[in-house]
Amino acid sequence: MKILIVSFWFPPSNVVGAIRVGKLARFLVRHGHELRVLTTDIVEDRSLPLEIPKECVYSEYRPREDWLDLLARYFRRHPVGTAVAADGSRVSPREGKRLGNPALNWLKQQYYGLIHIPDMRSDWIRAVVPAGKRLIEEWKPDIIFGSAPPFTGLIVAGRLGRQFNIPWVADFRDLWVDNPYYGFWEPGWRRLVDAKLERLMVRNAAALVTVSPIWAEQLRQRHGKAAEVVYNGYAEEDFPQPSSIEDQQETLTIRYTGSIYPGFRDPSSLFAAIGLLGDSLRQRVRVEFFGDAVEEVLALAAQHCVRDHVTVRPSVPYRCALKLQIEADILLLLQWSDKRDEGNLPGKIFEYFYARRPILLIGYEHSVAARLIRERAAGLVSNTPELIRDQLRAWIEDKQAGRLTALDPSVRRGLSRDEQFQKLEYVFADVLRRHYPTGKQSEAAASDNSDRIEPTA
Repeated sequence: MKILIVSFWFPPSNVVGAIRVGKLARFLVRHGHELRVLTTDIVEDRSLPLEIPKECVYSEYRPREDWLDLLARYFRRHPVGTAVAADGSRVSPREGKRLGNPALNWLKQQYYGLIHIPDMRSDWIRAVVPAGKRLIEEWKPDIIFGSAPPFTGLIVAGRLGRQFNIPWVADFRDLWVDNPYYGFWEPGWRRLVDAKLERLMVRNAAALVTVSPIWAEQLRQRHGKAAEVVYNGYAEEDFPQPSSIEDQQETLTIRYTGSIYPGFRDPSSLFAAIGLLGDSLRQRVRVEFFGDAVEEVLALAAQHCVRDHVTVRPSVPYRCALKLQIEADILLLLQWSDKRDEGNLPGKIFEYFYARRPILLIGYEHSVAARLIRERAAGLVSNTPELIRDQLRAWIEDKQAGRLTALDPSVRRGLSRDEQFQKLEYVFADVLRRHYPTGKQSEAAASDNSDRIEPTA
């Protein structure tokens, strides 16, 4: 099968959006498929491993250089309060209010809402569509796989698919208009525009894929099309071998690796729980964050008088983060404590399952992630400081007694990337059977489909 992946983020760019598509590319190449990738290389941190041949990756990007950028340059010179940063990226509503100047905040929001349709990566279209046309004329794929966000990538995949009559699959790593965070930054009029764009875009997609069963149902309701659920999963070979040396320290180490969204992902319940511990037990707890939002995290810790028990360090490369996870005592997972975040199932949870360390989830207690943790007896889901305090006491006692061991291996059953991507491979094969008349698809695709069977769930 000849597959073209369209994704703005791709390794070696060390951003979370690049991990899923990078691992998928590795899986497809290892399973004998021909592969090409249309992407960008604009991220300074290039530490994420590229696990396919470099010659399969085509990086195309030209930033906007026209009159629409004049006002953006003005904003960059005058970075006063706004819920949209000077480069067009988002900050939290709380941060935007803190920075002040409501008039300029409103102006920036309208301006970026106007020029960034469907998103702030829309200028990629001008460079990548011509590059994609040249690539397809030389090497016609059997199928196109577009992954988002940014949703510009789905528009690119759809345009190329229609022009060359190639079926394409839309991969929603996050939802678009139904995203739980949608509307906090976008001006109100954008919802109608984006909803229309999403309908037009998805109308021609041969299949929809997403990472959560609740999100799959939301896509079905909005577009009248079934959506296959393909979890992010974990890749066993990415993790280091666990150390055979037992940790003799009495300190309970709780770790979080990833972004903090002030106003949405809030560790306050954990900090309050630590504050409720007695002096002797409190000294045995250390919370380590590896990521951004240093000031916000430390300020929250100070409010609960546990600043000395919290450390915030810079983000680390992907495999270093995996090593930190597997060596932690407890793994912290932060989500938004709102029903709108019910379907959010982050890739981090599957890494945590592989690490087999107890998980503490602070967020919406009836979410897909929460149910998965409970079903697999993998930790505690709670926003209540008193309940978290009691669990911390139990974990501290278990560590002191040498009972804080790895979770049962069954917690990660069926969640590897290979097991999940087998389902996606079947989606591709099914799309090809429906799209191409018998004998018209490429020899590679026909050979691949001849012995295809649907994988088990």
